[in-house]
Amino acid sequence: MGTYTRRFHKLGSADRPLVGGKCAGLGEMLQAGLPVPDGFAITVDAYEDFRDASDLREELKRLVRGADPASPRSLHAAHERATALILGRELPAAVEEEIRGAYLELAGETARRRGADDLDRGPVAVRSSSVDEDGDAASFAGQQETYLWVVGADAVLAKVRECWASLYSPQAIAYRSGMSDTDATEASKISVAVQLMAAADVAGVTFTVSPRTGDRSVIAVNASWGLGQAVVSGEVTPDEYWLTKAGPSVTSRRIASKQHEYVPAPDGTGVIRRDVEKSRRDVSCLSESELMQLAEIALRVERHYGCPQDIEWALERDADGTPRVMLLQSRPETNWRKRKQEKSRNTTKATTNLLGFVAAAAKGETR
Repeated sequence: MGTYTRRFHKLGSADRPLVGGKCAGLGEMLQAGLPVPDGFAITVDAYEDFRDASDLREELKRLVRGADPASPRSLHAAHERATALILGRELPAAVEEEIRGAYLELAGETARRRGADDLDRGPVAVRSSSVDEDGDAASFAGQQETYLWVVGADAVLAKVRECWASLYSPQAIAYRSGMSDTDATEASKISVAVQLMAAADVAGVTFTVSPRTGDRSVIAVNASWGLGQAVVSGEVTPDEYWLTKAGPSVTSRRIASKQHEYVPAPDGTGVIRRDVEKSRRDVSCLSESELMQLAEIALRVERHYGCPQDIEWALERDADGTPRVMLLQSRPETNWRKRKQEKSRNTTKATTNLLGFVAAAAKGETR
């Protein structure tokens, strides 16, 4: 293990302060024997040492503190300046050398295992992993970036920088601008996941609790053709499946018209959005057996963590067509919890108002 990189299989939940929520979760699932594409984490220390190699830390702090969170123009200007600073500074040699070496090791291992010749060209996803992300107390998903089908060490290094720069999106600057120095420092700690791409025919999300009602006896699955980007971003209306955990068995399904999908670009670098052929648009993207495989793996993840999960997955196929579910991320499900907390706050407020009215009535103060 180096200073700046850690392979996923050597990580667990306790490593969140070092590699962020996403990377720690991927390592935790791998150690539990769950199907996760291999990869490595670029540690928080890499970004910290990058900032400390010059006066970058203080410059970025001044930009965040100087931005007006109520002014889109001010936030955008701070974002542009911060991005230029991060993308324009040289990486410390030790940081660049270790990231490059970890990628080439992963790409080479994968190529040899698959009998391929391109030992230095393995496609990976480069994904931000904030220390604040994917925790039980808060859902930080979507605050930073993910880049798919990144090929080559130079491209990986470039996308790592872009993940770091995503800490300074207008929304993220506004989020941190009112924090104390201590809290803002914690919120700006970031790791990056470099993970082998899953060649997904279908991808989506699975909830091991109803995100609508909080019913823990059900599993909800959203799925669409291609990579999961279209589902997670809300660009397509996915197929929706509901299952009971007992069995498990499918209780209902709603098949959507899936107009487009994201697939690898023809040159093998990056992804493109394309129209789905008419013959596939209105067809279920998951078979009964594939749904059962998804449900069984989702239940294993929930049992491991001991609470309802929000799981991102991809379904790829072996050379003989056998489907394999690969887990890309899992975090405590927070949508229902947020709704429940909001309902509780509203109920408390209504009760307080009613008690106030009753008290006033008793004193003869109401009309």
